[in-house]
Amino acid sequence: MLKFRGNDMIKAVFFDLDGTLLSHSTKCIPQDTVQVLRKLQDKGIRIFMATGRHSTELSRLPVHDIRFDGYVTLNGQLCLDNSGDVIYGTPFNESVTDNLTALFCEKRYPLALVETDRIYINYVDDTVRKAQRSISTPVPEISTYKNGKIYQAIAFLTRQEETKFEKYIPDGCRFARWCDNGVDIISEQGGKVEGIKYFCNLYGIDQNEIMSFGDAENDIDMLKAAEVGVAMGNGVDCVKEIADYVTSDVDDDGIGKALRYFHVI
Repeated sequence: MLKFRGNDMIKAVFFDLDGTLLSHSTKCIPQDTVQVLRKLQDKGIRIFMATGRHSTELSRLPVHDIRFDGYVTLNGQLCLDNSGDVIYGTPFNESVTDNLTALFCEKRYPLALVETDRIYINYVDDTVRKAQRSISTPVPEISTYKNGKIYQAIAFLTRQEETKFEKYIPDGCRFARWCDNGVDIISEQGGKVEGIKYFCNLYGIDQNEIMSFGDAENDIDMLKAAEVGVAMGNGVDCVKEIADYVTSDVDDDGIGKALRYFHVI
């Protein structure tokens, strides 16, 4: 059910990156989307990126034309200011880190461990290559974990393999799937919503004053938490089912059409 239509109450909009802002068919943010983001800024509406990605990945992607007010990265585990500096983070506790490190060393599945400024992966196979290809990102370099603080892990496995893998993940963790071959492992208390709450508190914005846009399973909580949650037309069915509104594809001015539908711009 649509919660409202026609308003001046939206003060911030949170955008997923892959498949929402960033088109993987054209490998860029569509120009009409760039123009829409600037219109939001011209109206004094804050814009935030909310992604499962790491800051080192963002630096290699064509997303620099727009300077966001902040960045929710690693599914809310690490927040960056508008200059890309870390301002908030919630690493795994020692017990979870030890369990994930053991999994990393056992090499049951390809597993990446994510620190503030680095990603480690234990080995690479076709599942890893497919997952990284789907988000237009190079395969991480195989490396040895150096015992730093871990904010997120990434398991490269299919949906069929996920059930088998569940028994290995530490207590207090959950999955946040981002594609058919990749799933993030985050804290049960984590998720993009935690990063959104941080920025709302920082800027004095109520959650009923925000919109959010997403296309993948790790966006579901974020769409539910916003006053209006918008699913992209290219999104997966389970996201569309919980969204307040389903717009068109990322390559068909999906963001702009939704913002105009709700008279935000």
